[in-house]
This record gives sequence, structure tokens and C-alpha cells, in this order.
Amino acid sequence: MIGGASALGIGVLVALPAALPASAAPSPIKTIRGGHALYDVGVHPGITPAQARASARAGTTVPEYTASVKVGTRNFTYTIVGKNPAIKVTNPSTTVQAVIIPLLMKFSNGDNWNPAKADSCDPGVSALARTKKSPIFVSQSWAFGGTSVGTGQVTDAFQRAEFWKFTQPSGVNPGFHVKLSVKTIPAVTINVPNAQAAEATIGCGNGLLGAANINWLDTHLQSVVLPSLAGQGVGTTVFPIFLLHNFVEFIGNTGNCCVLGFHNSVSTAAGAQTYGLAEYDNSRSPLSGISDITALSHEVGEWQNDPDTVNPTPSWGHIGQVTNCQANLEVGDPLSGSTFADAVNGFTYHPQELAFFSWFYHQSPSLGVNGWFSDQGTFRTFAAPCP
Repeated sequence: MIGGASALGIGVLVALPAALPASAAPSPIKTIRGGHALYDVGVHPGITPAQARASARAGTTVPEYTASVKVGTRNFTYTIVGKNPAIKVTNPSTTVQAVIIPLLMKFSNGDNWNPAKADSCDPGVSALARTKKSPIFVSQSWAFGGTSVGTGQVTDAFQRAEFWKFTQPSGVNPGFHVKLSVKTIPAVTINVPNAQAAEATIGCGNGLLGAANINWLDTHLQSVVLPSLAGQGVGTTVFPIFLLHNFVEFIGNTGNCCVLGFHNSVSTAAGAQTYGLAEYDNSRSPLSGISDITALSHEVGEWQNDPDTVNPTPSWGHIGQVTNCQANLEVGDPLSGSTFADAVNGFTYHPQELAFFSWFYHQSPSLGVNGWFSDQGTFRTFAAPCP
């Protein structure tokens, strides 16, 4: 599922010329007006439900479980990262190896964006350093609505909170966790063709917010980048996270901008390869409309709950970033734009609020903490049907 936020801002993108001789200066760049900030923009059909479940059973992807839930007369089969919190086990905790891969994005006119390099958007500290010290990877104590849900990373706390009936101290699996063990590998350079590139002016860093066509970029990640990383331990049993800095995506043309991150799964000979991509944003641009790890928290939370992008739900929509109807377990989409502050390591981060399992599957009472249907309590009842 390609990741997203709601319409958070209007901005100006400028498209690079379709062809630019290496020795020539850029020709005048056309200004494109209009921006629509998104995290998820839809399913990329990289894998079928059957392939995903076969990989999970064979242990050739990240640890996952498959179960079913009934809504009315319909049964919905879903696959989620970790162990089933509703089934008592001796060790309900799961640890997934995550690999952060900074992407150094380069344009032919010399403009570039490097998450590992500090710039004036956050003097002295790089986007990569901030990300590694963020609640995505740093464990801390969490309380939602005054209820302690334990100690863990932010998406682990979310996962415990959404299945609180089973993970609370009196539940069948109080030791339930989905943890990320993280390592970082050297940056990968991506040279973006002019026809797939765009940029907009911002007030810090190199003065530009970069963008690439998401259709080109995701194909490039699948066909070129992921295979090239096999020798560095990046394979189907780990979760690669591609990190960008003040760099977004557009969908087909610059009038359809901007995507802030996505997650996806592709079938390989070794099994289902799940992966995610998100930008760390400190551009202060209304074109993105987010801060620091907002997009990354959205994508990691969605990867945990819909790792293969094929989990069906009753139809819901007209909320968050979703302007029509949608029918999948994408926990970030209905609350895109709803964030909360979390201070850790001397910096205040802004993870996104995420919707609970019970919100999607019309469960009342909710399985979630405080009887809520989202981790900050914005949702107090389940999703309305979407015709």
C-alpha cells in the first residue's frame, strides 16, 4: 500500500525538463500549482493473497500470522506481523530485523537530497540521526488516555493498545510485543531521470523539496535497489525501510502531488519481500504538511497490520486522506493529519495517530485500550459503512 496523509497543504511544484544535456544549464522550469499531501495512494499489486500466505506459512517472509474475523455474514481473512495476540503462547513477543537504507536522491542538474547529511533545516543533526533516535526505534513507556500500555517502540505500543483485551496484564498474552531490531546500511544513490523528477522551493537545506514519479521509483526499488542489497543482509525475512529527506513522490504527473511514503510487498523467488519508504520532513513546506517521523510512523504501523497490502475489510471512507471508499486494513489512512507530540532524546517528534483493528471490523465493544477505536481516542466508535 502506498502511504499517505490527507490534503494538508497547497504548494508549488516545478517539473524538471524532460531532457537536459549534461553540459547545459536547466531551461526555464514550468510551475505547476496545486498539491495534495498523501501517505497512502492505493495498492500496488506486487503480490496476491495466496502468495503472501504461502510465504508466511513457509517462514520466508517476516514473522506473520493469518486469522479470520466475521462481520455480519462475511468472513475476512487477514495477515498481520507478529503472533496472534488472541491465542495464548509461551512467548508472544516478536522481533523483526529492520534495515534503514538512506536514499541519496540526485537530479541531473546537480540538486541532491541526502538523509545522512545535516543541513540548515535542522542544524547539526541529520534526518538519519533523528530517525534512529526517534520513537520508531527507541523504547519508552506509553500511556494512552491515562492507561499504561507498557514499554516499547511507538508502533509496538500501538499494536498492544489495539489488541488490549488480550495484551493487558489480565489478558491471555500480557507479554505481547512486535519489536524492531534496527541496523543501518550505507546510503544508496538514485539518479532520477529528468522526466521522472520535480522540485519546489523551500526555505532551508538546499532550498528545495524534491520529488519523483512514484510509479518509476517503486519499480526501480523492486527491480534494481532491493536485488542489489542482498549481499548486505536485505532479504525477505527482514523489513527494509527506505529513508528520504525532504523528498516526496508524485503520481504520474506533478499535478498529482505529493505522496509522503508508502509500503509494499513483492513476490520473489525467496518469498514475499515487504518494504517501506518514507520521508523525514523538516522542510516547513505546506506541500508536505508534516513534521519529522509522521510519515514513517504511518508506514510502519500499516506494514505491521497489512504487511502484504492484501488484508480486506468492510468498505469505509470519506475520512482522513480517503475521499471515496476503501476496503483494506490501512491503519494510517483514516487518521492522516492527526499527530501527537512525543519528546525523546531531547527532541519532540510527531508520530501519527492510528486506527484500531476494531474500527475496521465493526467490533463493539472495541478490543482496544479504553474501549477506543484509535490510539489517541479520536475514534470512539467503529467505521461507518461506505456505499
